[in-house]
Amino acid sequence: MADAELLSRYRGGETKAFDFMVERHQAPLLRFASGILRDSSRAEDVVQEVFLRLLRMGPELGSGASAGPWLFRVCRNLAYDTMKMETRENARRDKIMLPEQAEPDSACEQREVLTLVQREMLQLPEREREALWLKVHEGLTYAEIGEVLGVKAGTVGWLVHEAMNRLTARLRMAQAI
Repeated sequence: MADAELLSRYRGGETKAFDFMVERHQAPLLRFASGILRDSSRAEDVVQEVFLRLLRMGPELGSGASAGPWLFRVCRNLAYDTMKMETRENARRDKIMLPEQAEPDSACEQREVLTLVQREMLQLPEREREALWLKVHEGLTYAEIGEVLGVKAGTVGWLVHEAMNRLTARLRMAQAI
């Protein structure tokens, strides 16, 4: 059965039709995303988002048409967006890491720095603090954090960015970095 027919049936209430779409396209999309991201776990997240987008705003296909090109284009864009977000996130994380020469020499100094970071984290706006915590400490993806906070993944990226900038500025003012 063609993708256009499966989408039409799904939109008509036949949920099994979407399962067939997933079975047909999931493995090739996973291979494609894995090739870009070099990480199967992140590739799975991207492909899951591709299918969610298909459900929310999939293309209108003509009779007998394949959704494949649309799915691969969305997959490619999401994979590259993921890489860009991770690159920016790593750069922000590097900003607040203590320089090699400034590493505390004793356990006491390490506790002081940790206490300062924790205190400054509490001064962040609630949403920014939550987003940063979920990303850094829990390792959640932007999409997962978005589900937790009830916002879009792009908003999560902005929240994490703002939190990192505020935290960096506060730590600089406290001369911790």
